[in-house]
Amino acid sequence: MRSPRSGAPAVPKRPELQGPGVLRRRYTRPAPAGAGPRAPETRPEEAQASGMEGSEAPESAPARGSIWASSFVVPCFIAVQILCQLALLVEALAPLRVVFRIFSFGASLGMLVLVPGRSMRHPALPFVLAAMAFTTLNIFHPETGSYLAAGAQLGIQFSVMVPLLWVTRLRMDAAAFRRTLALLFLFNAASAAVGVLQVYFPGQFQPTLSSVVANLGENYNQSLQFEVAGGQRIFRPFGLTDTPGGAATGAFYSVLLGAGFLISSKRGVIRALSVGGIFLGIVSLYLCQVRATAVMLLVCLLAIAGVLALNGRLMRMTKLVLVVGGFAIAGFGWAVTLGGDAITQRWGSLVEAEAGEVYYNNRGYFLEGSIGYFLPEYPLGAGLGRYGMANAYFGDRSQRSLWAEIQWTAWIFDGGIPVLVLYPLGLIVSLIWALRLAFLRDDAHEFWLWGTILVGYNLGAIAITFSYPFFLSQSGMVFWLLNAALFGAYQHAVRQAPRPAANATLHPHRR
Repeated sequence: MRSPRSGAPAVPKRPELQGPGVLRRRYTRPAPAGAGPRAPETRPEEAQASGMEGSEAPESAPARGSIWASSFVVPCFIAVQILCQLALLVEALAPLRVVFRIFSFGASLGMLVLVPGRSMRHPALPFVLAAMAFTTLNIFHPETGSYLAAGAQLGIQFSVMVPLLWVTRLRMDAAAFRRTLALLFLFNAASAAVGVLQVYFPGQFQPTLSSVVANLGENYNQSLQFEVAGGQRIFRPFGLTDTPGGAATGAFYSVLLGAGFLISSKRGVIRALSVGGIFLGIVSLYLCQVRATAVMLLVCLLAIAGVLALNGRLMRMTKLVLVVGGFAIAGFGWAVTLGGDAITQRWGSLVEAEAGEVYYNNRGYFLEGSIGYFLPEYPLGAGLGRYGMANAYFGDRSQRSLWAEIQWTAWIFDGGIPVLVLYPLGLIVSLIWALRLAFLRDDAHEFWLWGTILVGYNLGAIAITFSYPFFLSQSGMVFWLLNAALFGAYQHAVRQAPRPAANATLHPHRR
């Protein structure tokens, strides 16, 4: 029998069981006075669909009196990340660049201490934690040079994945998840818009170049510049970053999240903002000339359109294809008007040869070298702190540094074969869970919609690992944060909804 809810008034006398009578009632016990309704339990099939099978949902809920347990924590965390990014644009704060970088990652680790309660088990969590365990063991590798650099690298990687632990402790709901996405969308749309302005008005709206990029040499900096239609030579758009081409990240999120709000909202203002964000994002991405991000976005959008079609939501799919497809054509024309022949030549290179040959000439040889050379040399990892920003700031200068141009190389350096298997498995499990969520019949909370967007996003993230060390950046942190936030919001809705409603709207649609 179920025990009364904690905090209920004491019952002086144990109520007797009621036997089956003329009403054919089951054996029941009347609830104590004042106990109130209980939150519905997660049904076995719902738990299996959400990755919560075997977990204890009621005990994982944080205390209601805690500010750190509020659903506003996630939007506030995103706001802190945005402020740290904007601080890098202030020339007077340039000497504190390392401090802001450390704080932006350290804030995620801090949330693990500040947010109370127990974490819910996201389906990817066991795989990612196991990968991080093997990575941690590499601190004892004989080729680990600077322990300060090794600690910095572990700090970065744990801060990237730790949202899987602290975000799922929060009382997330569908409204809080939408607020988080809206904040991300508005900031990234603004970054994309500033990127367009930096090309439209050459030499204006451009922040100070990152000292890290400036120290890479004149030849490298020349490769990040191009000649616009007016004849001036400028850096690729920064957006609201201090790195040439940095506006491409804002452009990506502006288009992806704008697509979600476009096919979601019926209100005119939000629809207008989403349309504007999509257009500016596409133009900015063309001007940034970052082809890997463009391919990632294309993979995302194709996946989203495919899931919408399979789900029978053809009108929304048609709206998405027409808007994004139309803007892709019109935006390219405007980008060429602003950027001149450099835009045509850069994007034309994608179709000059077969896709496999284009990838190999740009990033494929890094993958080939990683599997053919580094993996046999470092089957259990290469030691920590030997590549990336941790090595640049804190590395041992007497030791040979390594270079990880793509995420797969970084996984080999971090822990060899175990990490190379476990971390991608976590990504695949996250993709499968989002796909199951995308087929919910749930028009009230729109979990099906954001599950669909997450399918595209997760698939695009897997694709970008072949071109960039995605999970060593703030973008990787945002990836796990969004996955954890949607997981938590769905679980909150399952618990709060009455049993019939939960069964009707939050049950995966079976074909």
